[in-house]
This record gives sequence, C-alpha cells and structure tokens, in this order.
Amino acid sequence: MQVPEIKVVPVDPDDEARFHAWHEAISAGRGADRVDPPLWTYPEALASFQRRSESLRREAFAAYDGDVVVGGGDLELPLRENTNLAMFELAVPPAHRGRGIGTAMYAYVQERARSDGRSSLLTDVSLPDGVEPADWPGIGFLSRRGFTLRNTEIRRQLRLPIPPAHLDALAAKAAERASAYQLVSWSGRCPDEYAEQYAQLKGLLMKEAPTGDLDYEQEVWDVDRLRETEAYAVAQGRTLHTTIALAADGVIAGHTQLAVPRHDLGRAFQWDTLVLTKHRGHRLGLALKVANTRVLSEQHPEVGRIDTWNAVQNGPMVAVNVELGFQVVEESQEWQRDL
Repeated sequence: MQVPEIKVVPVDPDDEARFHAWHEAISAGRGADRVDPPLWTYPEALASFQRRSESLRREAFAAYDGDVVVGGGDLELPLRENTNLAMFELAVPPAHRGRGIGTAMYAYVQERARSDGRSSLLTDVSLPDGVEPADWPGIGFLSRRGFTLRNTEIRRQLRLPIPPAHLDALAAKAAERASAYQLVSWSGRCPDEYAEQYAQLKGLLMKEAPTGDLDYEQEVWDVDRLRETEAYAVAQGRTLHTTIALAADGVIAGHTQLAVPRHDLGRAFQWDTLVLTKHRGHRLGLALKVANTRVLSEQHPEVGRIDTWNAVQNGPMVAVNVELGFQVVEESQEWQRDL
C-alpha cells in the first residue's frame, strides 16, 4: 500500500479553520506525556501570530496527509539581534508518529531558514522528570540530525496559596540584608519614570543569566521595545505584575515579573528575575519574589500554580525557588546546530 505524501505548508493565522486545526495538532504533540504542560491557548496563539513585531517574525506551518493536519510547527526569526538564528518547534500528535512527519517538517524548517539567510538552528525539548533521555523521542531525533545540547533549564511549579507564615518568614530573612533597598510593584505597563532603566535591565538577561553553551547574542532594549512587549502581552490576554528593587541612588538593582493569562485560568508564569551583579549578595532575589508573589495572590486569588524555568547552573535562583516551595516537573533542554 502506498503511503500518501506528507505536505508541509505555511499556515495563515487569518484563516480561522486552518489555524485552528494547526493549533489542535501542535498542542496535542507538545502536550503528549507531559505533566500539566504550559501550552498557548488558541486566543494566545492567534494573537501571537497575527501581531506584527519589530523584533521577531513568527511563522506557523502544518503537515498535511491529504486534508488532515497530522503535525504542526512554528518558526521564530529574530529581526534585530541574532539575525543568523532560526528558532523552531515541531510537534506530531502521538497517533501520527512514526510516519516521517517530523522529518518532513524539519526539511521545511531547513529550507525556510536557508532562504531567509539563517545559519543556525535552535530548538528545545521538554523532558518529564524521571524519564531517561534515551527514551524520549525528541532527543534522538535531534541528535541524529547533528544538534548538540547547549543548555538545560529545569521547569518547576509552585502550588498556591503559600501559607502566610512561610511568606512572612522568608520576607524577614530577606530583610536582614535587603533593607537598604526599596521595593516597588506595579501591574501592567511600566511607569514612565522607570521605563528607560527598566528596559535596559530587561536587555541584560541573556548577558547576566546562565545560558550554557548557547550561541545567542545579547538583546538591546529601549523604551520602544519595552512598550512593544507590554502591548504584546495585552494582546495575548496576559496581565504583567512586576516588582523592582531600588537602590539608595535610584538605580533599579533588580526585578522580577509574573504573567497571568486570562485564557488559561488558574495558572501564572514566572518570567525573568534578575539582580545586577554589583547588588547581589543582599537576598534581593528572595525579597523580590516574595513581594511579587504576594501581589499575585492578592489580585488573583484564582491562580493556583506558578511555572518557572531556571538553568541548572543558576544555583542562587534555584535556591530561592526551592525556599518558596517550587517542585521539579521537567527539564527544558535547548539544542542547537549550525545550518
């Protein structure tokens, strides 16, 4: 019996039927055999691919067997820094695996990356806690195609609410060293008075945070880029909650940020937390996270869990998360190769 040819084609986010079928396939593939996988809801995905950005171009594509979508993927092409890079994800629902669908989509990624002048490919694999890497199909798929593991992050999850007495104890511990700093919190848009400093701080993440052996250029942020990111979060239906630490001279010494999705009730995401090098050793990471978690619980009592990701080599931030009560769920492995 002849196997039908798998065709891989771009998906227009304005084509509701095709985009919905793409979203169902990619969600089924990405979420298979994982614990409480953090996936984009349909409204979040739609906003992400319909919205134009000055920093990043997103493209969706799907694998078809006749008229049936049997796999999906996405491609992210940086437009400012890292213009040599093509970041991608492939997902095949379990019912359609073993038919060469992932291979067909990977060939599509290679062709698109080359046609856009990209010379490096980057992707990630989510490996559930306790699963042997050799038993997880995505890892073998990448290894056979010349990718190497460049960085490993651990996804941890915190169940809410945290007992108030525990938060009080952590806040008191942090205050022993962080009392010289003022904590300021806001929800939504960054206040204009902090915007320039805060944008610069956001841009330092890839320089200051451990990234293993990734070949990734530091991003340059300004106020326009900050505002674009905030508008993007609004379009996705996500509310941002931010806490910063101000030094005596008015410098923003560190920050932490949580995102609460309107379309995925009960969940929140811990985005970047960063303390400037010269201000480390004052337990600011702990102080910031305790304060921001309190804001979250006060404004969103419906949120029952927070997901966060930390590089395995980021000992200080891992220690803070463990103190708060985060538990390991899975690894997020980042794999890269030259094209």
